[in-house]
Amino acid sequence: MTSLTMVFAMVCGAVLQAILPTWRWLGHANVPVLMGVVLYYAVTHPRGLLLGAAVVGGLLQDALGMIPLGYSSFCFCVVALLAARFKDMVFEHELVTHMFFGALASGLFTLLLYGLLAGSDVVVLRPRWGVLKVFGSVILGGVIVPFVFETMTALDRMLGNVESREL
Repeated sequence: MTSLTMVFAMVCGAVLQAILPTWRWLGHANVPVLMGVVLYYAVTHPRGLLLGAAVVGGLLQDALGMIPLGYSSFCFCVVALLAARFKDMVFEHELVTHMFFGALASGLFTLLLYGLLAGSDVVVLRPRWGVLKVFGSVILGGVIVPFVFETMTALDRMLGNVESREL
């Protein structure tokens, strides 16, 4: 049942991410809804589910963003595995943790993806735009990811995937 919830959350997150606007002053960074879902699974679920979320989320993001398939999946896997590595050192159900992980992961994801795309000559972006996009990703990640965590926590509780005292 948990994997069905993950797929549902990923599809909803991809649709939200695709329809939410981007802003020029934030480098046209996407609102990191899929990043929030991937981080939620990285921090609160076993490794197998976190990798599944990273791969599915990456494929959805690549398909909707006209990025070569697999680039975002790789970046999501790296970021999610790093978050899972440090999840025991922080309070995983605190707002500040969600903001910190969201901001850091969104910035790192944008840097990794930009590096992969620039390295394979898929995109050419001026360094100034790249810095602005990373900055926008950090800001949006710190703001949006806590909302995604709260929504996913409520969804998991409502569906009985976790017990109320766990989260």
